[in-house]
Amino acid sequence: MKLRHLTTPALALILMSACSDDGTGVDPDDLAGTWTATSIVFTSVADPTVSVDLVAEEQAGLTFTFGDDDTYTLVFTFPGEEIENETGTYVVSGSTLTLSPSDQEESDNFAIVRDGNSLTLTANDEDFAFDDEADEEPATLVVMLTR
Repeated sequence: MKLRHLTTPALALILMSACSDDGTGVDPDDLAGTWTATSIVFTSVADPTVSVDLVAEEQAGLTFTFGDDDTYTLVFTFPGEEIENETGTYVVSGSTLTLSPSDQEESDNFAIVRDGNSLTLTANDEDFAFDDEADEEPATLVVMLTR
């Protein structure tokens, strides 16, 4: 009887390790390809009831293309504005994605979660002006993407 209680947890551990390397994070090889934003949501840190979705409310667009060679291209479109292109390198470490733009000295870090063909990027240290006449304020950014 005692042997049965020991083999069940051991079997569960073997099955879990077969499904995932460490159970957390995103494998960088799984990012390769083009991802398109379905939502880009900024939420006020001071007042979490205040948020804006740039895709739904402003018709903005965002496309990430991750290369097999650890490079990325980001294209951001916003109605009435010039298209923004950014290139750089990326590193995935566990559940953190670090983007290092070619034209900037500082990197950007995002929490990253992948579920099949859905990808979620979250940054807690963003600034955003929720009103055209207001100053930027601390905000959380959540970007949902699909491929």
